Amino acid sequence: MTTLKHPLLYCNGDSYSNPNYDKSLKNKTYDYIVGKKLNAYNINSAVNGSCNRRIIRTTVADLIHQRELNPKQRIIALIGLSYDLRSEYWNNDFLKPNEDNKSLFESDFVSYQFANNNNWFRDLLNNKTINNYKFREGKNYSKKFDDIKNKSRAFFYNPQAERINLYCDLVMFKELMDKLKVEFLVFNSASYDEDIASDTTFDLFRNEIYKDERFIDLDKFSFCKFAFDNNLEPIDSKDNPLIGHPSSIAHERFAKDILIPKLYQS
Repeated sequence: MTTLKHPLLYCNGDSYSNPNYDKSLKNKTYDYIVGKKLNAYNINSAVNGSCNRRIIRTTVADLIHQRELNPKQRIIALIGLSYDLRSEYWNNDFLKPNEDNKSLFESDFVSYQFANNNNWFRDLLNNKTINNYKFREGKNYSKKFDDIKNKSRAFFYNPQAERINLYCDLVMFKELMDKLKVEFLVFNSASYDEDIASDTTFDLFRNEIYKDERFIDLDKFSFCKFAFDNNLEPIDSKDNPLIGHPSSIAHERFAKDILIPKLYQS
């Protein structure tokens, strides 16, 4: 058993939280800035293309593991949520990328986004192939069944259903973090495109989340929107800055203006 003398700062998310996304972000992502302020030891399990299910599942596994290793250590988690459009499937023995910041608990789940453009619904109605965005291809990859899966996913996709399940996961996540005595902040990395209508189940979970200030306005706020509102040019997608990856300057501002003050007030 190892007991760290400094706080353990844990981060998880998708490419918006990944220090390996671009060489300009090495040791300059928001978690690194917060960790430096707190004199903390950093663990970053963010992986490009992650869906919310992957982010929450690996966070839960990682933090249970870290609490077992360090029963009395102060642990702080910063969790950046991803897009509703992303999901995952199981692919035995997928070809794992060489990523230094991967969780120990990835298993054979593969994150994917069933559409990579805004015309996916029109393509679906016209019986065209929906071009998805895969982040890992395994040994069992099949173009035929990949296309069938994408069309089925698109046909049954509903952002309200996705958000209900996400918020349910977050309610349970909150309870587990309190049990493990883990401090945390959860926020959207990218902005949601769709408004969710009032629904009995959605409202119940949403209201439970909004009682807790450790969730940073999941309806209106996002890391990318913060960068956009502060005129901080992204690394890429400069023609659509609301989805572009924030620069190291934006990461630093986000850490200093939002995350650090939130941690000190909680």
